[in-house]
Amino acid sequence: MLRHGVRGFVRRYGWRAYALPILVVVTIFALVSSGQTKHSSALQPRGHSTPTTPPTAAGSQSLKSDDPGGSALSSVLPSDALPDGPAYTLQGKGTYTVIPGAAPVVGSGTVHRYSIEAEDGITGINLAAFAAKVESVLSDPKSWTAQPGVALQRVDSGQVDFHVTLTSSMTVRTLCGYDIPIETSCYAAARSVPGLTVNRVVINDSRWVRGDPAYVGDLSAYQEYMINHEDGHALGHQHAHDCLADGLAPAMMQQTIGLKGASGKMCQANPWPFPVGATDAPGAEAPDTVNNNEFNLNQ
Repeated sequence: MLRHGVRGFVRRYGWRAYALPILVVVTIFALVSSGQTKHSSALQPRGHSTPTTPPTAAGSQSLKSDDPGGSALSSVLPSDALPDGPAYTLQGKGTYTVIPGAAPVVGSGTVHRYSIEAEDGITGINLAAFAAKVESVLSDPKSWTAQPGVALQRVDSGQVDFHVTLTSSMTVRTLCGYDIPIETSCYAAARSVPGLTVNRVVINDSRWVRGDPAYVGDLSAYQEYMINHEDGHALGHQHAHDCLADGLAPAMMQQTIGLKGASGKMCQANPWPFPVGATDAPGAEAPDTVNNNEFNLNQ
């Protein structure tokens, strides 16, 4: 009886009687394959993806403008992209060497001692010049020692409060995370990751040699910003989320991500905590929230 029923079905529907079972099998196979792909992707550890060529932005790109389409969190905003430029070390050895050099105390008040280091394995960057730049910026009267009660001293031995370290971009991800897929620097407090016993200012080598579109080709100024921003964290500062009264971005604004403040105003790139003439520097600071998050504000 079943066989007669099948024959009748075939006579009634012709070629479609054969196509229907095939379509069902193909659909089931596609669903199973899709599920396996998603499962495999979910097992990938966050922040430790396989190294790829970083996104680039034209060196002539102007300051960040709004993206009316609204970029997804997983995409790279134009203002975040790493500009074209020299090669840099993608992966160092994960160990560090102090760059020799010491200097007198700058500023007055509590002395914060720091050393300048480089991750072993980094090539193509003059380490003596890197150290000289860091020391020069932190000794500048527009930097943090302009604040009463703050003093800094570079040392190359003995106890330190924090290291300032030139770090390869993949090691940066180990120390800083990679929740937003862009090249950044960071401040890593002691014990924030396994094996980290001393506070570390982490300077990303990719940004050191390539800069950021917010600074429109002024690599030296962007390096000043990197140093001041991350060392600001080492000195206890939080992020700032809006422009100073004169329109400048505070040094503690996440300028690498964008220059749009929480009020909606576009700020002017500025590397210094206490720029000349700014009466409200270094600016209001507050914990990061969904509403003042620079990535969300600059989409």
